[in-house]
Amino acid sequence: MLTDMEMQTFFIRSVMVQNVIMGIIAAIVVGLLIRFISRRQFKYVVVVGVWGLIALWFFNGPFWGFSAVTVSSGGLKVQYGFLSVFKNSMLPVNSQWKIHKYLGGIRRLKKLYFFRLPGHQSLKVRGRDKIEILKALGSSIDRLNGRQMGEFIERPVNM
Repeated sequence: MLTDMEMQTFFIRSVMVQNVIMGIIAAIVVGLLIRFISRRQFKYVVVVGVWGLIALWFFNGPFWGFSAVTVSSGGLKVQYGFLSVFKNSMLPVNSQWKIHKYLGGIRRLKKLYFFRLPGHQSLKVRGRDKIEILKALGSSIDRLNGRQMGEFIERPVNM
């Protein structure tokens, strides 16, 4: 039962901060490439190119979670940042969701939470306000579908 709903974006973490981090790394790689190409040091061009590919892999790999989700009747738009060109995607509206608890830190004392969609996982967050954003995102997906589509799992995934 899909109902018409305005497009609503939930920011789990700041997309701007993620884009700034990605931009700084991209600027360093491009700057070094230009420098070494102009000095004709092609050995270093290859090294910087490899580092650029590693950075691109990192932002598109399993260690980098999404930071924003736009919910609309057209689907769920998952946003990772501008260098995550292979991960930014659109999911169907009826996607199942879960909020997981994760114990972080060296001694596993920090309670962190993340939002999981099929094939996608958000960045881990902590704090009551961030948990409320995750819950609001889940309830928005539920409201759009007219039924319960997910759950909040209290048991830590890493225990």
